[in-house]
Amino acid sequence: MVFKEVLNERSYNDKSKILNYYESYLKLFDVAFERVRLETRFGQTHTLITGPKEAKPIFIFQGGNCINPMTLSWFSSLFGEYRIYAPGTIGHPGYSTETRISAKDESFALWVSDLMEHLKVEKSTFIGPS
Repeated sequence: MVFKEVLNERSYNDKSKILNYYESYLKLFDVAFERVRLETRFGQTHTLITGPKEAKPIFIFQGGNCINPMTLSWFSSLFGEYRIYAPGTIGHPGYSTETRISAKDESFALWVSDLMEHLKVEKSTFIGPS
């Protein structure tokens, strides 16, 4: 029982550190982000949104196992030109549901479809670095 309690405390501390980095990274940007939690068939997805509302939409997916704002920093030159939707990938570090979805079937496509439906985006450009 003691090991389980230590593991839970360690997991909590690690998650807390990641979320602190996440928030610190967001402060580095010169733009305001809207933050929304979207329900999908795979769980909640925390999404950052910025850019002109009337601009063309672009989805920027976070790189594998890094935090979403870090990935966004690589594409910050697009912020004034596009309506940016940056969903935190389910199962990766950040505020989205922590359960991973399969890359071996259509799960990711269904997840993206759910996001687009909730955000009322009919078509979009996509960036998915890894």
